[in-house]
Amino acid sequence: MDITERGTTTAPPEVVWSVLADIDRWPGWLPTVTAVERTDGTTETGVGSVFAVTQPRLGRAEWRVTRWEPGRGFTWVSRRPGVQTTATHDLRPRDTGTEVELGIDWTGPGGWLARLVFGRMTRSYVASELAALVRTAEERAGSTS
Repeated sequence: MDITERGTTTAPPEVVWSVLADIDRWPGWLPTVTAVERTDGTTETGVGSVFAVTQPRLGRAEWRVTRWEPGRGFTWVSRRPGVQTTATHDLRPRDTGTEVELGIDWTGPGGWLARLVFGRMTRSYVASELAALVRTAEERAGSTS
């Protein structure tokens, strides 16, 4: 992975998953996402689901889910000419909550350019996303206790 951020939360995996898997609601709690639109005409999320995600300074990109493991994580891929971006979102149960790992990987002939141009900003975005996920899951876990 080009960029990997790991953290832990006291929220149980099922609560973290309920926040993470509700992609349609990401703009409400995730500071790095301003809009999400399903572009595949479905209402259920799983392998093959497609979302258009709009982010500040990055614009709109289409993401296709390639791995969907409820309670454990998902992977999706966005393609632009010369570069494929793969984003992973993984959850691991721990005795006191959940370990979260978020990753971004750029491949293809333009992967090096994506790293050069977007690397620092993307690392900042991923760290911000991890912090927001932990905070939102802990708030949700606290309200259901």
